[in-house]
Amino acid sequence: MRIAVLLVVVASVACTTPRPVPAVAPRVSPEVQAARLSEADRLGSRGCYLCLREAAVAYSALLALSDDAVLARKALENNLMIALREIELRIPDSGARDAALALTPRVPSSYAGYFAVLDSVRADHGAAKAAPYVLRPAREERMKLVVELEKEWPASPMKAYFYVAAALGGGMVAELKPQIDPILDTHCENLSVKYRIQAFLPTFSEVASRALIAQEARFGEVHFLLGQRAVLDARLADAHRELTRARELLPDSASIALVLANLKMAYAHYSDALSLFNAALAAGSDGAAQLGRAKALSYMGRHLEAIDLLDELLADLQNNPGEKYYWRAWNHLRLGRTQAAYDDAVAALKAMRNNEVYRLAGMASFSLNRLVEARDNFDNALQMNGADCDSQRFLGQIDSAERSWKPAFARFSSAVACYDQALARMAADLAEQEKDLSGLSDGLIASLREEMKEAQALRSVSSSNVAIISKSAGFRVP
Repeated sequence: MRIAVLLVVVASVACTTPRPVPAVAPRVSPEVQAARLSEADRLGSRGCYLCLREAAVAYSALLALSDDAVLARKALENNLMIALREIELRIPDSGARDAALALTPRVPSSYAGYFAVLDSVRADHGAAKAAPYVLRPAREERMKLVVELEKEWPASPMKAYFYVAAALGGGMVAELKPQIDPILDTHCENLSVKYRIQAFLPTFSEVASRALIAQEARFGEVHFLLGQRAVLDARLADAHRELTRARELLPDSASIALVLANLKMAYAHYSDALSLFNAALAAGSDGAAQLGRAKALSYMGRHLEAIDLLDELLADLQNNPGEKYYWRAWNHLRLGRTQAAYDDAVAALKAMRNNEVYRLAGMASFSLNRLVEARDNFDNALQMNGADCDSQRFLGQIDSAERSWKPAFARFSSAVACYDQALARMAADLAEQEKDLSGLSDGLIASLREEMKEAQALRSVSSSNVAIISKSAGFRVP
């Protein structure tokens, strides 16, 4: 009996043991909450990607304390801005789109059109170029969407940003132009809107972009714009400075990594370029980054790796087949695979024709003793670039093989003069690069010196051939 009573007592105690009380967010005064909201708004208005991310954290903390619809709308719009910026800069998805979608039930108005903009911009950035007839229906749908969004751009900076992005993406530049000043005037305190206008090349202004950085030092996106413009203007040192700063601020942006990688290639920093191409590819498949990676491997002498990569790239013949075949031929030739080089060079010529492709095809056909074909290729190369010294020299070798001494004499003589001019240009370029004490030009300086050494050797060969022909065939050296 006592045991039964004891059991009842124990059970009673167990049932009445208080359960843990869920933690409740501490109450804050309306004044403190208003101050926090003001700070979140201020961060969002700064416009830079890092600012928007900080604003998102601030809005999220406030949402834990309040179910206010205005606060939910601000948080939703800030998340949409983050999501669009991540697509534009190819920054890995932070979950901002999903966070915005989760807030839609707490906001009375519809944001379906803005989610549609996200999807269309993502498709633009991720899809290969399609034929015009394929794009037409999508363009018509986008134009309808832009017309709808046009009514709402005065309501908020985010709606103005999305309207501008959708209009530019749909090619509606003429329709947008008259509205640019009114948009900027309406949202004059918001730096995101100003940035989006700068991100369109015809409305870009270096002065306005510098002003944005003066207002917000963490605006890596604007450094990216300035770097791209400097590349277009061939101001490579300025471009390197701006793009390096952009990458420091936004290290996860594949777009910035890709442009900086190509600039590193121009400075012959092939190892750095390779790392940046790899970083761009870490964000997803990218044909331009893959081709750039193949070029970097080629210049680094990693020919087999480059060929393996180009084999993969040539599974897609819709995009840049000429370049892909050219670089595979280039690598085959350096490994002494003359037949493979010849086959790829011929394939490259079917897709693109320039001085370099013709010269490479000439070298491959010459190595296979296809002299008639080689002559035709070198002649075409010279027609496109009269300063192609190597093609002059090879034509001299073909003439010599055919015992056409007078044309051979003329060709080798022209090659000597050509190399002299090329060496003078390289010497001037080298002197200019050596003025750079920052170390940025070190790779280019080393590359130029190697090119000059090779050009000098080939000039000596051509000069010796002139002397030999002059002595054996009686031609007079000018």
